Amino acid sequence: MRVLSWKGMSALCANPSSSRVSEPTNSTYYGKFGQSKGEKMDRSFYSENRRKAAVHMTDGDAMLFFSGESVQKSADEDFPFFTNRNFLYLTGIQQEQFALLLLKKDDLTSECLFVAKPDLEREIWTGRRFTEEEINEISGVEGVEDIDSLNGTLDELLSSQTVMTLWLCFDAHALERSFDVEREFAKHIQNRYPHIVIRNSYPLLAALRKIKAPAEIDAIRKAMQITEAGIRRMMQAAKPGMLEYELEAEFNSELAAHGQRRTAFPSILAGGERIFYLHYANPMSVLADGELILSDVGSTYDEYCTDISRVFPANGHFSERQAQIYRIAFAANRAVMAQARPGVFFPQLNRTCREVSFEGLKALGLLDDFADVRRYVWHGAVHHVGLDTHDVGGYEEPIAENMVFTVDAGIYVREWGIGLRIEDNILVTADGCENLSTAIPTTMEEIESLMNYNHEKRK
Repeated sequence: MRVLSWKGMSALCANPSSSRVSEPTNSTYYGKFGQSKGEKMDRSFYSENRRKAAVHMTDGDAMLFFSGESVQKSADEDFPFFTNRNFLYLTGIQQEQFALLLLKKDDLTSECLFVAKPDLEREIWTGRRFTEEEINEISGVEGVEDIDSLNGTLDELLSSQTVMTLWLCFDAHALERSFDVEREFAKHIQNRYPHIVIRNSYPLLAALRKIKAPAEIDAIRKAMQITEAGIRRMMQAAKPGMLEYELEAEFNSELAAHGQRRTAFPSILAGGERIFYLHYANPMSVLADGELILSDVGSTYDEYCTDISRVFPANGHFSERQAQIYRIAFAANRAVMAQARPGVFFPQLNRTCREVSFEGLKALGLLDDFADVRRYVWHGAVHHVGLDTHDVGGYEEPIAENMVFTVDAGIYVREWGIGLRIEDNILVTADGCENLSTAIPTTMEEIESLMNYNHEKRK
């Protein structure tokens, strides 16, 4: 991608042959002011992501992305700011009130970040914003302008018909929200500039993000190492009489020891029949002797997530009935992994998980007809993992190399009071897959050995 400094954009509109500059050089950003460290997640990574997006633009196209704003929690308190994941993928910037504008004209792509100007009074309370030099160092974007000038810039581009197509990013849930920035912005553009074509960049970004680059895979591996440490710590600490949230605290403490302030998603720690609530969110109950404990947890690294589920017995020993169900789920999990490779379709993996689960449940006398398998198998086995825990990317196209997704085999037998799931994260390779979570105890023997060794030490 030939990139034009935004400061030369007005000259480009008048004279397309002027002011051509080269791609920014590589450098590594070492983590100041809220950016996490990443040996490979440097500005060349974000520049390449923008280049891949711009390939799909034609002459007279513009793309606009917003970082987002803090959401009010109550009174004068906001929820912690969470950067729009597509904006993050393209820039590496994690601050609110940013906008990225890409413009293509005569095979030149210009790019600019529009930034809220410094507000010294606000910074006293919330911390300072990035300088222009830091913005360039993180993102590789050289053009930086005041966000108050964005409307004027767009008005010039759209009214002069320099831009005829504007790409905005409407995610899959935009229509479900009572207010959506991109949706409202699109209405404004269509009312003011009816000749402008609005296109959705979300499917394009989803297609790019579902194939992971080496830097992304590296970040997920590191997040997995932290997740492993947290799960091992929970297994070692677990005992009857504990409260569910005490195990959650063990996991969170281990993440903090590895430099991570937040989990990939709200952790699920559920004992006994509370496992039947798939996204159980009130971990306040006592773990009883003989109960299973479900942990569905994940860490992040450089904002990339893991999503791992393990089940372990509160007293360190699986009962015979628990073991019977566990063996079925484990077999289904491994059957899906054995089938996962480029060219296979996602529905085939879900079908394999259900078929193996059905055969096991049939052998126990719980099922006779495959049509009834959903009585015990409540959810699919796969979803993408990346910047989002349930990452973007469709499931209609065949599996491709360098996808990362879950293998999640779950079986829920209410009449026995037993529910469990075994969830791993895999990386698709050229001829199969790699289990990224293989170091996390999975077999009943591994789990019991770890738990009972620690219980013996505590006596």
